[in-house]
Amino acid sequence: MTIMILLLIMARFMVAGAFCPVNCDCSTKYLLYCKDKSITDIAKLAIPDNFSFVHISDTQAMELTDDSFQQMPVTLRLSLEDNQLSTITPGAFEGFPLLKSLRLSNNALHFLPPRVFHALTDLEQLFLDRNVLVHLDPHIFKSLTNLTELALNRNRLVELSHQLLAHQVNLKVLDLSRNKLSYLPKDVFSSLHKLKILTIYENLLTEITPLLFHNVTELVKLSLYSNVIKVIDKEAFYHVPKLRELALHKNCLQTLADGLFLYVNKLQALSLYNNPLIELPNVLFGKMDLLKSLWLYNTSLSTIPNFIFSNLTNLEILILTRNRNLHGLPSYSFSGLHKLLELSLHTNNINFLPEEVFQDLPSLQILSLYSNNFDSLSENVFKPLVNLETLYLNNSNITTLPENIFTLLPKLQRVHLDGNPWICDCRLRQFKRWLMENVEKVYNSTSVVCQRPSNLAEIPVLEADELVCPYTIINKVDYYVSTPAISWHDITSMSTPGEEMNSTVADYVGDKTDASVTDPSLGWHLYKSTSPSLLNNMGTETVRMFLDNASHKLKIYGKIIYFVILFNLAMQIFYILVTCLSLLKIRKLYKYFRTFNEPVILVRMLIPLSTLYPGTKC
Repeated sequence: MTIMILLLIMARFMVAGAFCPVNCDCSTKYLLYCKDKSITDIAKLAIPDNFSFVHISDTQAMELTDDSFQQMPVTLRLSLEDNQLSTITPGAFEGFPLLKSLRLSNNALHFLPPRVFHALTDLEQLFLDRNVLVHLDPHIFKSLTNLTELALNRNRLVELSHQLLAHQVNLKVLDLSRNKLSYLPKDVFSSLHKLKILTIYENLLTEITPLLFHNVTELVKLSLYSNVIKVIDKEAFYHVPKLRELALHKNCLQTLADGLFLYVNKLQALSLYNNPLIELPNVLFGKMDLLKSLWLYNTSLSTIPNFIFSNLTNLEILILTRNRNLHGLPSYSFSGLHKLLELSLHTNNINFLPEEVFQDLPSLQILSLYSNNFDSLSENVFKPLVNLETLYLNNSNITTLPENIFTLLPKLQRVHLDGNPWICDCRLRQFKRWLMENVEKVYNSTSVVCQRPSNLAEIPVLEADELVCPYTIINKVDYYVSTPAISWHDITSMSTPGEEMNSTVADYVGDKTDASVTDPSLGWHLYKSTSPSLLNNMGTETVRMFLDNASHKLKIYGKIIYFVILFNLAMQIFYILVTCLSLLKIRKLYKYFRTFNEPVILVRMLIPLSTLYPGTKC
């Protein structure tokens, strides 16, 4: 018996091999593979009826007729993609009673007869993508009740009938992307109770109506990106409780309805980037324990509402970059994000961060703040980030940083500080000390260079020996020095307590030996207003320096006052001279007019107009 079965199988293979069409490959069991540009007519191939899988591609065949195939009772899969087919007759597939999958992708089909798929009642997969279809008959898929996957993407469809999918109750995957659909009937998907994946990206949709998805309760993935959607109804996603992926990026959304995502609690990925969003509602997200990432970059947002992310308790990645109108963040913007691992806020225009803004981010490992415009950063702004490993602060217009800003970050491994206009003065001394002690944590530390003062420009901060302040505050009096600033505490500590001043004031004024003072700014009043006890503790050299400053300052002020007085005197003399000359001129005029005793007589001479203008006509 076994020998008989083997003989029958061998005989079948021999028959298959004997009747394999020219330019085709039949070497694989049950598979016919034809790929040759010399093929122009599929009917001439005379394809045998014993193949389960028929694949014909890369031919010059332009037409599929009723005679292209004979009866194919065992064929389950028919692939006719990548040909030149532009015409299919209504009975072309009548001989495929058991066909499960039909692929007509990448042809030149612009029209399909209404009953072309009528005989394919067992069909489960239909691929019509990459053709030039503009319209579809409303009943073209009526017989395909077992269809689970339908691909209509990359055509030129401008509309869909509300009856087009009325009988596809088993459909699970529907691809309508890359068409020209500007409107979808509200009940076009109402029969798709088992639909799991719906792809409608790169169309011309402008609105998502409230009932569009009301019956697709099994929907898991919805792609609506790259349309021109301006309005999404508040209830649009109320009836898709199993939705896990929602893509809304690259649309024209300026606002989002209050509570738009309240009932998509299974959502795992949500993208909203590349929309001209101006503002976000105070309540936007419901409880989403599975949402791991949120993309909200390249918008027109000017702020982020407090507590807006508080329901996203398991969020791990939050991208809020390239929002050029975003100048600041409220204190509780990121409240509730206890498990957030990465926060990107780079390439915004943020100039201020509240001290509490990161207080709810204990798990954060990566914080990206580069390419902003910070005026200053608080010493404690990063204090809650106990697990922070990487921090980007480069190219953010930072001129100085508090000395302890990074000391409370025990796990910090890499910080980017390059591209900032560092001011290398005395205020940077303590931070420089941190840099020197943690140089291995600073990315490309030699690129952290001074911009000011000019004598240190382009010099790495780590190599700047003298961090000079133009002035420091001494009891609210400006005191200019050319060496690192000295506070009152430093001055008093240099003198011995109880030391008395034995020299006279004249001695101090006349002594010019203190080279540390280059631009005196203290007047004589400083000495007069300084208490004797303070002067006793300041030391001889310090008092000499003060008095030398006062003397030099008085000379400058004296010269200025002298020139002001001279200028005022010259202006008074000039005014007197002008007045005298004016009076003399008035006196002469008076005498001149008194000499006239006779009235002036005006004599009128009458001259005929015709003698002046001979061509004039009245």
